[in-house]
Amino acid sequence: MNESRKRTILLATLVCALLAALDGTVTTTAMPRIAATLHGESDLTWAVTAYLLASTVTIPIYGRVADLYGRKTPMLTGLALFLIGSALCAAASTMPWLIVFRVVQGIGAGALMTVGMTLVRDLYPPSQARGMLRMQTLLAGMMVISFIGGPLAGGFVTDHWGWQWIFLGNLPIGLAAAAVLARFAPSSTVERTETGRFDYAGLALLSSGISFVLIGGWLLPAGLLALAVFVAVERKAEVPIVPLRLFGSRGYSAATAAGFLFTVAMMPAGLFLGVYFQQVLGYSATASGWLVLPLMGGMIIGNRLTAAVAIRSGRVRSALAAGAVLVVAGSAPLAMLDSGIPLWMTLTCTALIGFGAAPSMGGIAMVAQTTVDRRDIGAATAGLNLVKQFGGSTGLATGQALLAAQQVGGTIAIVGTIGGLLALAAVLAIPDVNLLASAH
Repeated sequence: MNESRKRTILLATLVCALLAALDGTVTTTAMPRIAATLHGESDLTWAVTAYLLASTVTIPIYGRVADLYGRKTPMLTGLALFLIGSALCAAASTMPWLIVFRVVQGIGAGALMTVGMTLVRDLYPPSQARGMLRMQTLLAGMMVISFIGGPLAGGFVTDHWGWQWIFLGNLPIGLAAAAVLARFAPSSTVERTETGRFDYAGLALLSSGISFVLIGGWLLPAGLLALAVFVAVERKAEVPIVPLRLFGSRGYSAATAAGFLFTVAMMPAGLFLGVYFQQVLGYSATASGWLVLPLMGGMIIGNRLTAAVAIRSGRVRSALAAGAVLVVAGSAPLAMLDSGIPLWMTLTCTALIGFGAAPSMGGIAMVAQTTVDRRDIGAATAGLNLVKQFGGSTGLATGQALLAAQQVGGTIAIVGTIGGLLALAAVLAIPDVNLLASAH
């Protein structure tokens, strides 16, 4: 495959990943307006949760299907569902219907990031390691933009064009990406080595277990039980949804643990600082959005530096370890936030957290994909993404629980410091592999 075709496929893949990530964050600022229009204030959080829940549940399924049957079909199927869901969301007349359509959208979104990352790995395998590192870092950068830029974009679009355009805007961009992938993406990029009956029991147990755990409350014990039974089923399955052999790799196990802990550590800062700027310091929603930009700036700069280190040396463990230390260094001083510290100090700490979390955005994926067999790349990528989603949910739940006893600064400091230190321990357990020399 020539380089021009690769870059065309890559661009379409990045666009799909960005759309999926944006729709997880872009509605946060628009949802109050949507709820008021559809008279569904009491169901407001479900319109956000439904999308995240559906996309999380389908991540490991798409990853495994991509390993077994190739990348193109699940990618296009997911994109079609995402676009259909987007159109239906824009046409929703009540909040319950919007929630249903967000589920459809989320089921499609599960493919866009997971299969997209796997497809990038196929286009730039370890034999083309420098290209692989550049592309994975670029993909991580897109996720950074969506994490911080999504709420800003959602507020702007809602104020100027109406909330329906948050969803309608996906259609022309997504259709263009679909046309490119249908025309240029290879029909199959894997050679199936496993035969046998598809693991439908594992599929049902994993889906219900993840759903119950993320919903929480009285469903949490049922979710944990379903996941425990799932592990037992996977040990005997002919074609498991999650090959447990993945966790026989020390590098993969440690990398997924680090990915989880990095996400936990940075989540409260990303979510609660905007609230602090508005409710405590009295800034407007737009101004508070601008004040969170140092977090994104730190992530972007750190992401680029991580790529430069990886491309030059082939190693990312030192960058990951330094990142964990910086997350701790940025989080701990925010314990003084509620007693009153200068705004410049708050913004500096925010930038340090973003700079420290940046290496985990692409670096963890590089390690995870390099330390497993090629036949398991899709499942390995899906597993990592799933664990990161759980990290985000854990960080949010922990932060909300602490807010009952702590103020914003104390919450960010506790979760960020403990999470960062645990992430450092996980990083140090990762073998210091040379990504430029590794090949499967």
